[in-house]
Amino acid sequence: MKRSRFFSLIAMAVGLSVLAGTVSAGDVNVYSYRKPKLIDPMFAVFTQKTGIKVNSVYAKKGMLERLQQEGSNSPADLVFTVDIGRLKDIQNAGLTQAVQSDALARDIPAQFREPNGHWFGLTSRARIIVSSKDRVGASDIKSYEELTNSRWKGRICTRSGKHPYMVALTASMIVHHGSANAKAWLSGLKANLARKPQGNDRAQVKAIKEGVCDVAIINHYYMSKMLKDPKHSPGQAFACFPQPEGLTPPLPPRCAHEY
Repeated sequence: MKRSRFFSLIAMAVGLSVLAGTVSAGDVNVYSYRKPKLIDPMFAVFTQKTGIKVNSVYAKKGMLERLQQEGSNSPADLVFTVDIGRLKDIQNAGLTQAVQSDALARDIPAQFREPNGHWFGLTSRARIIVSSKDRVGASDIKSYEELTNSRWKGRICTRSGKHPYMVALTASMIVHHGSANAKAWLSGLKANLARKPQGNDRAQVKAIKEGVCDVAIINHYYMSKMLKDPKHSPGQAFACFPQPEGLTPPLPPRCAHEY
């Protein structure tokens, strides 16, 4: 089929394998940060409905570099990646082309797609605040900005600020408050850390359970997964979907204290 590349925002980033000897003119070839078990069922439905085979490449890291190295010889028709930063990196490298689609324009709101059709967001995730049910009140934290309050000194855990999840949150703070205020927020957050940033999102919830800290920042789906797994139960913790300060109209934060 005619080659066309467009890049889709999905919710996770993982793995890499080689697509050797599987390329066919009638196939659709996908480079993806999503594990095959998560996306192959969707592709199977597509194949069943259209008769078009989908070949997926599982890419843990180095997708941009691989696409650059392959150049015009790349078999990729479509890339599933995660995070707006990665999307922009691939687009800025000149590896995308605009796609005009009435269906995509109709089904995907304008704020979740590139204006000229270089990429389209498919799913989203929330970066939430989780807290100890015993040591933090349900109304004690209503926004990200409150994490800089001195009351939280030595009580916050988070993963590395260089991780895409945290980079995206920082970018959001810059958009809403400007670079100077975002920098001040990062400094305030750092001053309140209970330990040096480390581990993944699950590790932050575990640290709350173990009493290392009282508050942490994680992606919402990790909390859901841990609640379903007795071996990794978050214990006495609750989640809050904060509202950035200064937005109009203001929305109340959604907190669940029953976990």
